[in-house]
Amino acid sequence: MKEKIINKLKVDTAFFLLSILAGIMIAIGGMTYLYITSFDSNSIWLKIAGGFSFTIGLVFIILLKFKLFTGLNCDLIYTNYKDWYKLVLAFLGNCVGCWIGSLLIFRTAIGPAVMARAVEVSTTKLNTELWVVLLSAILCGVFITMAVLGYRACKNSKAAGIIAIIFPIFTFTVLGVEHSVANQVYFALTALSGNGFSGKIVLHTFIVMIGNIIGGILIPLVLWAKDKLTQKNNEIEQSEDKEK
Repeated sequence: MKEKIINKLKVDTAFFLLSILAGIMIAIGGMTYLYITSFDSNSIWLKIAGGFSFTIGLVFIILLKFKLFTGLNCDLIYTNYKDWYKLVLAFLGNCVGCWIGSLLIFRTAIGPAVMARAVEVSTTKLNTELWVVLLSAILCGVFITMAVLGYRACKNSKAAGIIAIIFPIFTFTVLGVEHSVANQVYFALTALSGNGFSGKIVLHTFIVMIGNIIGGILIPLVLWAKDKLTQKNNEIEQSEDKEK
């Protein structure tokens, strides 16, 4: 029994470390996006450039099999409920990674520009009505699932898989929808700029997490239903053939 508990702790520790790495990847993408758009936050061309730069984080997370909270959601309906705690573990690790990334850059030459842009983004997000935040988070969850399942569908071509990751991630970044982990980069940089950490951030984060989960399971749920309906139809056809 003791050995079993120790092995479980080892597995969960490894999982947590991979989730920290995922958070660092998101921080790299998020900070790059913030820096590029800091020159002119209203420029569509800079938003496009920033959107493409953000994809680097998700590409490496999926390629290297790091543990990202939003990426895990697409497998939730196939996951034993006893392992659902790993979603919380992944999110906590992601947050640690986001803070590590933020701490590495905030004192650099580009730190002030990145933090100023992070404050601007955070203020906009926190002033958005919560029902809009929820819908935005659901949409983001759908985009993340598209990236993960799209990559898995491209089994014979890694290049095609990377393209399948890039376009959904680029789209959600340009649209500015709510990603619970990426938001932690903006909030961390905002806190480091001296604006503090509030209960409003906690509530906003919780709403976004719920939305990301809902959006993350939408496509898998439909695919699961399709498989069940197809399986039932095949069983009926086979039964009819036997009767003939």
